[in-house]
Amino acid sequence: MSSAAYLARRATSSLVVLVAVSVWCFGLLELAPGDPARSVLEARSGGRPVSETAIQAQRISMGLDEPLAVRYLSWAASAVRGDLGASYLTGRPVADELGGAVGWTLTLAGVATLFSVLGALAVGLLAAVTRSAGLRRSIETVMFTLGGMPGFITALLLLYVFSAQLQVLPSGGLGRPGESMNLITVAAHVALPAAALAFGHHFGIYVRLVQGGVAQTVTAPHTESARARGVRTWTLTRRHLLRPGLVPFVTRLGVGTGGLFAGAYAIEVVFSWPGLGRMAIEAARAEDYPVLTAAVLLTAGCVLLANLVGELVAIRLDPRVRLSGAGTGVAHEH
Repeated sequence: MSSAAYLARRATSSLVVLVAVSVWCFGLLELAPGDPARSVLEARSGGRPVSETAIQAQRISMGLDEPLAVRYLSWAASAVRGDLGASYLTGRPVADELGGAVGWTLTLAGVATLFSVLGALAVGLLAAVTRSAGLRRSIETVMFTLGGMPGFITALLLLYVFSAQLQVLPSGGLGRPGESMNLITVAAHVALPAAALAFGHHFGIYVRLVQGGVAQTVTAPHTESARARGVRTWTLTRRHLLRPGLVPFVTRLGVGTGGLFAGAYAIEVVFSWPGLGRMAIEAARAEDYPVLTAAVLLTAGCVLLANLVGELVAIRLDPRVRLSGAGTGVAHEH
C-alpha cells in the first residue's frame, strides 16, 4: 500500500471514530441527570429559584425541546462548517471558549512527551547496556512501581516534594497575581504537571521497550559486523542500535502520547492548569454541553493524530517496516 493510500485509509477511519465519539457524547449527555436550561437560568440569577415557565422558554431557546436525533444532525451539519455552537453559560462561540485552553493543553502534553522520550531513552539505554545485574534490577523495580501508580498520586507526591517541602517549583496555575508572563514563568509552572504526566504508568512501558529493543540489536549480526569494522561508537549507537531498536518504543509512544491528553484531565485539575481538560470538567459541572462535547472531540482528535504520527515515525526509523494493505493502518515487517 502506498503512503497516500495509507494516509487516506487512516483519515477515513479517524473520521468514523470521531463521528462515533460525537454520537456517544450526545447519547450520554441526554441520559445525564439535571436540566441545562435550569442550570443556565440559576447561574444567571445567582442561584435564586426560577419559574417553570422561564425554564421551558429557555429550553426552547436552546433547542432542547427538539428530539435528540434532530439536535444531533443540526449540530453535526454546523460542525462540518466549523461552527461548534455557543456556550450555554456565556453565549460565546465554543471555538472562542476553547481557543486558549487547547494551546495550554498542547504545551503541557508536548513538554510531558519530551520528558518521557528523554527519560525513557536514558534509562532504557542504561538498562540495556549495563553489566550490573543490581542496577538493572533496581531500574526494573522502580519502573514496576511507576507502572502501578495512578497519575494523580504521582502528581500529589511531586507537589509535596518540590512545592511544599523543597519550595523550588510553584504548585499550580500559570502565575501569581501581578507576575509577568514570560517563558521562564511558563517553564516553572509547567514542570510539575508535565512531570506528573510523563512519569506515569506509560513511562515504565517505554523504558522496557527501549531496553528490550536495544538489547536485541546489541548482539545482532549487523551490529557485530559494524563493531568489527571499527565504526565509531556514536555512529554505531545511532545507526545500528537506536534506529532499529527504537521501533517498538516509537510505535507505543504514539499510543502513550494520545493517552497523555486523556490523563491531562485529572492533572490539569490538580495543578489548576488552564487547559482543555480542566475546562471540560468545569463544563460538565455546569452542564455546558456544547463546550463539553467539543472538548471531548478535540481530545479524541489529538489521540488519533498522535497514534498516526507514531506509526509513521516507526516506518521512517526502520526501512524493513512496510505498510500492509491487509491491515487496518498497522505497520508490518516482512
